[in-house]
Amino acid sequence: MPCMASGPRADRPRLISGIGLPLRALVAMGRHPQERGPLLLVLSLLIIGTAFYVLVEGFTVVDAFYFSSMSLATVGYGDLVPTTDVGKIFTVVYVLCGIGILVSFFTALAAKTLELQSERRQRRSKSP
Repeated sequence: MPCMASGPRADRPRLISGIGLPLRALVAMGRHPQERGPLLLVLSLLIIGTAFYVLVEGFTVVDAFYFSSMSLATVGYGDLVPTTDVGKIFTVVYVLCGIGILVSFFTALAAKTLELQSERRQRRSKSP
């Protein structure tokens, strides 16, 4: 039996309930020009990686997106690999630059999530 939350949303499992705040933080980051930089960098990085692997390595769009994502996450399952020298060199640069961009993005997302959580707690403590 899944662990359930208490309160007005007790019918939703905690996992589903717990992902709402980070998703709201992600949307909030996208709406504010001062906060959307890391989000746009990650999206640009995935688009560039996907396009490169489609054009140079001949991957399908889905495979290229999958490989780009797994490479940036440093998972490296080994099911897809670049076969050209250009693809291998690009992948090294892509991963080294991408890790920093992902760290920046997740740091900003965590900060925004904590900010929204703090605002939520303040609203709850003020309400009767």
